[in-house]
Amino acid sequence: MSEQPTSHSKGQIKIDEASFFHLYESYWKKLYQLAYKYLGDVYRAEGLVQDVFTSIWQRKDKILLEEETVENYLVRAVRFRIARSYSDEIRKTKKMDELLNRQNSTDSHTEEQILYTFLRAEIDKLVNLLPQRCKAVYELSRNEGLNNREIASNLLISEKTVENQLTKALKFIRKGLEQYPIS
Repeated sequence: MSEQPTSHSKGQIKIDEASFFHLYESYWKKLYQLAYKYLGDVYRAEGLVQDVFTSIWQRKDKILLEEETVENYLVRAVRFRIARSYSDEIRKTKKMDELLNRQNSTDSHTEEQILYTFLRAEIDKLVNLLPQRCKAVYELSRNEGLNNREIASNLLISEKTVENQLTKALKFIRKGLEQYPIS
């Protein structure tokens, strides 16, 4: 097909059916090769070049191309779409990474919360199995935040007894939790 593009005035191409097909026949392969070189994907390259020609056809009544620079115009249009494709990919990747990080953070937090709740319940069961005085010393220490002197004064026992009871309680609880992998 050796029809020349329809000229509007000297050196200008008005897009009509004949001039469009001439442009398509003349430049499609070169533009496809350029797109494929950068994208490395047959379907994306074909789609990108099709988009350039579709855009030209849709704006056929509004654009005039210069015969001397039409090839540069088409190459720039393909390069622009390649660049936009890259920036879209980067934006999508960043968004996906952001969502994945947020999801992992939420999942991790939820898992930690469940584990904490479960371990808290297990510890409470074990504390309830302690002898009365041992349990009282442990609860005053861990739940009320009292130091050994305050506990001794509160329960009218020696500080040494408080230390012994706390040691006994902690050993019992550790032994009861050995089956759980706590890092």
